[in-house]
Amino acid sequence: MTGRRLVVWIAGALVAVAIGCGRRPGDPARLVLATTTSVRDCGLLDALVAAFERETGIRVAPIAVGSGEALRMGRDGNADLLLVHDPAGEAALQAEGLVAEDVEVFRSRFVIVGPAADPAGVAGAGGAAAVFRALGAGRAPFVSRGDDSGTHRLERRLWAAAGVSPEGRPWYVSVGAGMMHTLRVANERQAYCLSDLATWLAGKSSLDLALLVDSDDPDWANVYSVLLLSPGRFGSLNHEGARRFRDFLVRGAGREIVRRFGEAEFGRSVFALPAVP
Repeated sequence: MTGRRLVVWIAGALVAVAIGCGRRPGDPARLVLATTTSVRDCGLLDALVAAFERETGIRVAPIAVGSGEALRMGRDGNADLLLVHDPAGEAALQAEGLVAEDVEVFRSRFVIVGPAADPAGVAGAGGAAAVFRALGAGRAPFVSRGDDSGTHRLERRLWAAAGVSPEGRPWYVSVGAGMMHTLRVANERQAYCLSDLATWLAGKSSLDLALLVDSDDPDWANVYSVLLLSPGRFGSLNHEGARRFRDFLVRGAGREIVRRFGEAEFGRSVFALPAVP
């Protein structure tokens, strides 16, 4: 079974478990949240779910997959709400009339990590396209998530902007896995990797890699949004629970959890918050 097929199979199994374990259509006591491995791997997901459950009594069934798979779950009505970071994919779902609301809840940035010697010279390359042109020279391996996540989708856009087609190149390794596993493979191979900042900070103490590109340029922006699905298209979902989770993130206790996340764990805050609508 290929890495991509394995990811899809696992995601499907998780959906079946989350939906099948005593969950009735529209069950107000249970909320299926499709989200990303980066939110889970950095530790933020556990903190948010625990606080929301204490506050509301609603049990959350989080399913952490790539944003592409989470968006497909939304398209199929297999989750009550989505927390993802792929603006282009979100817009496509909205265009299909499947989304009632798409609200930005926090943002961070993507970074490039790799061997401290930086054989590709990415630290001084300039903008994102220049960085990926330098990586395309193949002076060191590059490890990709390869899982159609928000991170992987951005990576593909940056390769295209650089005019590089990496697939099939001997230096390009696609693992079809989440962010933390991808970082560990990059560490083993002393390879470059595109990572979200939060997962990098969560894993860096066990990795022999260096942070080489960390920029506030918009090309590296990592925007997370919560999507409420259309009641008209998916009448059986727990829309009230989804709205309560949205409010928890946008103007409730979840907002403060996100604002302070990283201060105790990593010695720095990780996420920026939009103004309260």
